[in-house]
Amino acid sequence: MLPFSLQRRTAKSTSLDVAKAIRRARTLAEELVGLSDVDLRYHAERARQQTDLSPVHAITFAIEAIRRTLQITAYDRQLEAALMMADGSLAEMQTGEGKTLTGAIAAILHAMQSRHVHVATTNEYLARRDHELLTPVFKSLGLATGLSTADQSVTEKQLAYASDVVFATGYQLGFDYLRDQLTLASRPGYRLGQRLLQQLQGSESNNDGVCQRGHEVAIIDEVDSVLIDEAMTPLVLSGALHHDHSNVKNEATISPFRIAREYVMSFREGADFRISFYDRSIALTSTGTQRAMEFLQLQATPLNLDDPWQQYIQSALRAEYLLRRDVDYVVRDDEVQIVDGSTGRIVPDRQWRGGLHQAVETKERVTLTQPRQTLARMSRQRYFARYQTLSGMTGTASGHDREWRQVYGLSVKSIATRLPSQRTEFPTLYVANIEQKLTAIIGEVLRCTRVGQPVLIGTRTIEQTRLVANSLLHARINHRMLNGVQDETEASLIATAGRARSVTVATNMAGRGTDIVLDQAAIAAGGLHVIGFERNLSPRIDRQLLGRAARQGQPGGGRFFVAPEDELVARYDTSLGKSLTRLTTPTNNSNWDRRVMNLQRRSEQERYELRQQTAKQEEWLNELRHYVA
Repeated sequence: MLPFSLQRRTAKSTSLDVAKAIRRARTLAEELVGLSDVDLRYHAERARQQTDLSPVHAITFAIEAIRRTLQITAYDRQLEAALMMADGSLAEMQTGEGKTLTGAIAAILHAMQSRHVHVATTNEYLARRDHELLTPVFKSLGLATGLSTADQSVTEKQLAYASDVVFATGYQLGFDYLRDQLTLASRPGYRLGQRLLQQLQGSESNNDGVCQRGHEVAIIDEVDSVLIDEAMTPLVLSGALHHDHSNVKNEATISPFRIAREYVMSFREGADFRISFYDRSIALTSTGTQRAMEFLQLQATPLNLDDPWQQYIQSALRAEYLLRRDVDYVVRDDEVQIVDGSTGRIVPDRQWRGGLHQAVETKERVTLTQPRQTLARMSRQRYFARYQTLSGMTGTASGHDREWRQVYGLSVKSIATRLPSQRTEFPTLYVANIEQKLTAIIGEVLRCTRVGQPVLIGTRTIEQTRLVANSLLHARINHRMLNGVQDETEASLIATAGRARSVTVATNMAGRGTDIVLDQAAIAAGGLHVIGFERNLSPRIDRQLLGRAARQGQPGGGRFFVAPEDELVARYDTSLGKSLTRLTTPTNNSNWDRRVMNLQRRSEQERYELRQQTAKQEEWLNELRHYVA
């Protein structure tokens, strides 16, 4: 018999006294300590059969399962955040407060109530890591876990989604859904609502090629990255276009992408085309359009065009003037691989559309890939709105309350840190140019490492990591670089960043989700010191970077640098940039601080509007598809 009675019903989490609920759960959890593993699982499975299992009793099992399998006692703050998420809210937990375990507790709360849970992460490494780490916890309670990755077969994905709790990246969940929709749409005579009818009749096949079993609960780690930063990039499922080029003897020598690039090199900015760095667009003038069409008519060798010739010209111009190597993309293994602008991570399975990817490949002289056609698309907002219960956690949820509420119907609950913060944010230093910035950064690194502090330098782009690394090399400062290009895993590199006197250079988002563990010498020296190479377009990215320091009550701090060449200044306030060029030495300036904050607010508003436009466009396309159908 279970040591405590499940009939002692507690109100739903919406009316819970959280502190009282946690005390009660801890008391009940003590009664589970003496059970054998077999008995714990038996009673957990029996509890799941209750139709109105309370959050307090569910969290009781979570406390004991974590203690027993991981030898960790969950903090009250983690239990509080899990209860908030179980109620469908966003938990704002500061970096280093244990979000991985918090997500596991929230997943158990839902799974114990017989609800299927999808746990979404920002990258596949974190999905694999969390699945491997937490599977014993769920298994001890009789809960099955699955992992969905890009390289799995349909059968493997079906097995994963048959589990109680499924781990995957946010975009993988979306792609799996789109593939399911294509599978359903490809069936001859398959009528809308037929699958639901089969489910109700109990006649649906488990091997029908469809993987996902519905959308009951989603728990999203780093929720602002998944639902805000990535929301401007729709989920697009594409396939290669197959054209018959049999009438072309030597297609490589007359590639329209190569011809277009050679021709646009004679174009003049202003006369033939105009560039808007503000919204990263390029447009041909009437003169440029006329020149492009005259060239096509005079071309001696016939070009095998799959798209209008003007599109090839515009793609060549964008590849040449707007997209930068080691900023927007990298070249590895004879391939152009896109760098996600929000995360700084390389996404090798993504391709620009409309011939732009092939234009960049032509520019970089790598093997041309087959252009792709869009098979299915969906905004991330629309996909995650499918879940009956949506929740998540991050250290930087506040500041977007209106968007959380309007788009996702979510509210933000701030969770206090377990221990008082000892983080020190030093004044931003303004410099005249990049060279002065690098000199100042080297000086700050030397000051910190002399006393034993570890240093983490966060940059916006891969190009900047290499620039900083070269400066460190010339200064004979040992360092490690983390920018998504290395074959080493992020975790192994981040693990060294907390050692005394270590210096790590990383893109802002690289290693997010993995802890920087300080050794005792580093703590005694003052903890991790973070250097921000520039202020970012979003203040959330600044907060995330600075949040790498002074975790769990440890000492630490950080500082940002601003130069005229920084994207925020160059894009929004050239007059500030001119003022900075007159500086002779790095300086701090509170008026400029307020000015930079206003620029970030302006950038955030623009990005919010772009996300709204993406969602509205998706709604329009969806309505159009229904109308055509």
